[in-house]
Amino acid sequence: MSNDLSEPPVYESPKVDDLHEQLERDYVRDALEVLTQALAPYVEQNLKNTFGDKWTRNASSSFRRPREQGAGSSSSPDEFVWDAHSTLTVMWDQWNAVFRQLLGHTERSLVSELREFRNRWAHQRQLNFDDTYRVLDSIERLLTAIGCDEEAREIYDTKQELLEREFSDRINERTLATQSRKNKWWTIGIYIICCIAIVAQMVMSWQSSSYLVAGFVVLVFVYLIYQRLQDETVVYGPRECRKCSRIIYTPDCPYCGKKKKVSV
Repeated sequence: MSNDLSEPPVYESPKVDDLHEQLERDYVRDALEVLTQALAPYVEQNLKNTFGDKWTRNASSSFRRPREQGAGSSSSPDEFVWDAHSTLTVMWDQWNAVFRQLLGHTERSLVSELREFRNRWAHQRQLNFDDTYRVLDSIERLLTAIGCDEEAREIYDTKQELLEREFSDRINERTLATQSRKNKWWTIGIYIICCIAIVAQMVMSWQSSSYLVAGFVVLVFVYLIYQRLQDETVVYGPRECRKCSRIIYTPDCPYCGKKKKVSV
């Protein structure tokens, strides 16, 4: 009979910065999915209006290699599968032939910008709050321009959620930092009062060793006060998640994060 002496795996909590970055990527991923669902039918219909039955051939010509079309590379030549990459690429490449008379220069700039952000997202490049908000805002504007008001409203709500989370985190940081500083000075004040009281009591006892003990006590309290001043401000404390009601220690809840995976 053998005993398994291997240690159980230790769970390491994700870092705050990693959670922030993952959440930003989740926002971009979901927004690209909404964009594809609304924009792909619009692009396909206008390709059909311009090229008729040859629209798939013209759409495929926007890619140097078939595999660049993503999901469509495994389908038949007459079938074109849309994702965020293929939709934005075809729209950009076929702009003069198809979309120039339908949309303006502003929308063309939005398509170019979204292609860049989508590539950054796909290649695991870092996206911060400003980048994420820019993506959501550009997607909302493009959806509004093609008349997809319902999807644009969905992106708008997501954008407001992102803003609320960002400002809530900042307010939480400032509030906890203020409380920490306030508690720090209260603690230092108590140290000083206790030190004075103990030293005064020793001096009043008039014993020969009182001054040495009093000096030692003063040094101890000076050290404690110094250590308290060196403590870093804690800006994230344990609190209850408003969605799943679990206790969390980071700005973003690791339990109720978005986990749905889509092909974009």
